[in-house]
Amino acid sequence: MNRLNDMPQNSSLNPPQNKQHGEIGASDAAPYRVGLVSTPVALLLAAILVITGLVLVVAAQSASPATDSPAPVAEGRTENLPAAFLPTQPAGVPQAAALATETPIPPSPSPVPATALERYCLWPGDTISEIAYRANVTEEQIKAVNPDWTGQAGSTIDLPAGSIAPAQWTDPLPAVTAVEQLPFGLSGYYLGRNNREKRVSLSFDVGFVDGNKERMEMLASRGIRGTFFVLGGAVENHPEMIDEILEYGHELGNHSYTHDNMLTMTSDQVAWELNVTEQLVNAAHPGATTKPIFRAPFGAINDTVVATAANAGYHVVGWTIDSHDWTGQINADQLYDRVVSRICPGAIIEFHDVNEANGPALPRLIDYLQANGYQFATVSEILSP
Repeated sequence: MNRLNDMPQNSSLNPPQNKQHGEIGASDAAPYRVGLVSTPVALLLAAILVITGLVLVVAAQSASPATDSPAPVAEGRTENLPAAFLPTQPAGVPQAAALATETPIPPSPSPVPATALERYCLWPGDTISEIAYRANVTEEQIKAVNPDWTGQAGSTIDLPAGSIAPAQWTDPLPAVTAVEQLPFGLSGYYLGRNNREKRVSLSFDVGFVDGNKERMEMLASRGIRGTFFVLGGAVENHPEMIDEILEYGHELGNHSYTHDNMLTMTSDQVAWELNVTEQLVNAAHPGATTKPIFRAPFGAINDTVVATAANAGYHVVGWTIDSHDWTGQINADQLYDRVVSRICPGAIIEFHDVNEANGPALPRLIDYLQANGYQFATVSEILSP
């Protein structure tokens, strides 16, 4: 059915009828009508004019580019039209509004650089002279590539070009027999047990948002097991999230039930937060457990929190790199740069639910880490002997 036939003939919405080359409509032709010519000379002249006109029309059509008249397309479809025939904006939409609704083209991701220098995170008691000896460089060389040297435990330093990599240092690691004896990092929480081997842990403090499942799937597709510290309140409303975490081979941890600040809680209140979350996880997936790792909301801990968690069967675990994805004041590029500048062997990186910052940044960070020889471990693995 021709939709034009259904439109009011006098409507101002009717599009003008296009004419082919050389075509004259009935109303256009009226002023040019003449009477019949009867003389032989006139007939001959008329014939010559007709023939000449036909030759000119044929020549003009032969010279016209093939794209002057696009091939017919299905009604309402424009994908086969040349670009010159496509509409530049919707009818009736002002130009400014049309520009405002255009989807911006995302920038091409920057190449993943392989760092030229080895990295090391300081343990308590590390001195610059000891590090220089292990790396077979001078103290001056270390200071030259670390102008902001603080010597603080957990801080990340670059080792000069030509250094012996930490994984090849021959002196033994400090003796550690329990997680609680592990050194503290910049965040005030545990560094990995081995701060020389190129392993890092990707950890996530999560409730329930769209996109978390896709993240779990993405990690699994790349052979990476992450650690997901879950909120009991989210598990209560979305028990399926536990199946999803375990289905993709990831590790569970406890992140409390309410996400309230535990510094104001009694021991009984802390225990309730831990136990209720554990029960909800087990109800969602029989046999599942968040033990033995617990991350306190906001990372806020004191002796009461640590002792209560230990009595409930948990090690309190923090992070060495806070991605700052929770602030709402950081974009994907800034998050990427922040994490990359702090990467070192044994790092525990903290993320949260998928958002506009960490969503695009995480695959790039994984690319960077793999390009620089890092492997991935769960939090439990990185804290184990």
